[in-house]
Amino acid sequence: MSLKIEQRLSSEIFTEFKPRIYSTGAFLVPMCVSLKNQKRYVWVVDEFNEATFDTDGSVCEPKICSNEIEGLI
Repeated sequence: MSLKIEQRLSSEIFTEFKPRIYSTGAFLVPMCVSLKNQKRYVWVVDEFNEATFDTDGSVCEPKICSNEIEGLI
């Protein structure tokens, strides 16, 4: 089940869906999110390790953290 479906089932939105990227190598860690006093765990990227691509197939250099969505790539 995707994160988008999970959010719909919970009637809560806690993430954005764009930009969407694909990575051939990334380290993931679990993150706990509280929704209506119920804990949910989701995977988040801790570090990118290899080539990452945008939806057009172009190589991009994602950042782990930013104050704005546009600053993530």
